[in-house]
Parts: sequence; C-alpha cells; structure tokens
Amino acid sequence: MIPDQVGTLAMTPTGPGFERHDGLTVAAIAVIASLAVIVNHEALGHGSVCLGLDGQVTLLSSSLFRCSVPSAAIDIGGPLMNLILGVIALIASRTIAPGRPGWRLGLTLVAAFAGFWEGGYLVQAMAMQKGDLYSAGAAFIGEPSWPWRIAGSVGGVTLYLATLVVTLRGLATLGDGRRVGRIAWLSATTAAVVTASVYRGGWGENLLNTFLEIGLASLPLLVMPVGASLPPGRVIGSRPQVWIIALVVMVVFAATQGQGIGDPGLA
Repeated sequence: MIPDQVGTLAMTPTGPGFERHDGLTVAAIAVIASLAVIVNHEALGHGSVCLGLDGQVTLLSSSLFRCSVPSAAIDIGGPLMNLILGVIALIASRTIAPGRPGWRLGLTLVAAFAGFWEGGYLVQAMAMQKGDLYSAGAAFIGEPSWPWRIAGSVGGVTLYLATLVVTLRGLATLGDGRRVGRIAWLSATTAAVVTASVYRGGWGENLLNTFLEIGLASLPLLVMPVGASLPPGRVIGSRPQVWIIALVVMVVFAATQGQGIGDPGLA
C-alpha cells in the first residue's frame, strides 16, 4: 500500500506547470544513501584501520565490528570516516547543477545521515560512557572526566545542529522538502532495519543500534519545512533504473553486512 501511495503522490501537480518529485525514486535514493553511510562507518572506517594494523576482521555487521587487534584508532575510524564522507558529500551537493536534482538529493542525504548519526552518537557515548568515541577517548586521555564528557556532548550537539541546518538548506533547494524528508526517512529506516533483521546473531543489540543510527538519529527529516514545488526541469522524475539499483544494494548488503561477516558470538 505504501509504494502505491508514494507513487500516486509523486505525480500529483500543485499548480499549472508544476510537478512533484517521484516518490519511488526519492525512496530508492534514500535507501542507497543510508546503506552507503553504514558501509562507510563499519566496513571502510573500522575495517580499513583494522586491516592497516595487520589485524583481521572477526565480526562485521550493520552496527557491530570486532577486530583481532584492539586499538583506539579502530574505534575512531568509523566516526572519522563518516565525518569525512559527510563533508565531501556536502561540498559535492553544492557543486551539482540544479538540473540534476536526483544527485543533489542523494548527496544531501548522505551528508544528513552521516552527520545526524555521528552527532547523536557522540552525545550518547558521553552520556552512557560507552561506544566508539568514548572508548577512543578513554584510550587517549584516560577515563573521561565529567568536563570532557560535557565538552564531547556539546561537540555532538553542535554537529547535530549543523547537520540540521545544512539539510534544511539542501532540501529547500529541491522543493517539496517535507514530503521528500518523510519519504527519505521512512524508506531509509525501513531498509536499514529490514537488512539488519537477518543478522545471524539474532535480534537485539545489532538491530537496536541500527535503528538508533539511521532511524532515530535522522528524525528531523520528518519535520522539514513544506517548501515549494519546482518546474518540470528540476523535478526528480520516475527512474526505474534507480529502483533496481536500490533493490540490488539492499540484497547485497543483507547478504553480507546484514547477516554478518565473521563470528556473531564475538559481539
């Protein structure tokens, strides 16, 4: 029912000469963006540092990572890689021509998912005294005292709010921001949760973390301003090839990181 409703809404005109972005294509772009951010954090971020230290990846899933060589550098690798990806995506989104709205949306969402994740994650790590950044801090400066934890939380809130601002601006240039944001959040969260649900280690920490990182962290996408519709030349049209790519990405992700690579017993 949801795909039918999205597809119907996608072509509903809002005035003479105006169209709305195709909902299914927006959803597909969001799926690709969210899973790319997960791969970047876990596989490229943590994984590359692990291999660089001559370690072996013993567990890799949607939200869990273990390496045979413990290191604070591995802990910080995931968040750092996502911050780098987010900045690159943000800069690239500003250079894409207005006539390529699909690319602009994809890059904007990559920056949004990465920034919301890492900003919220930093606040959570300092509050709950666990997680990548807390562990890295403990290794570099010793067990973080409350001033360090407050500073880290302020940094996380700052990153989160900065991400909110750039996401608002990015979606504003595309028009129909509220609808686009809601479709993006629903499809990205669904894709992340569905692919994480096949994890061989069962539901639990992995599934919860995945929802927190993509779903809960990016809740602001649900309350984007309405925005204006755009003339046909700047509308994201129906792109079946993008739907197919998103489906392939989901299947491949579910078969690898989704079900988990390595020993789930190491979680």
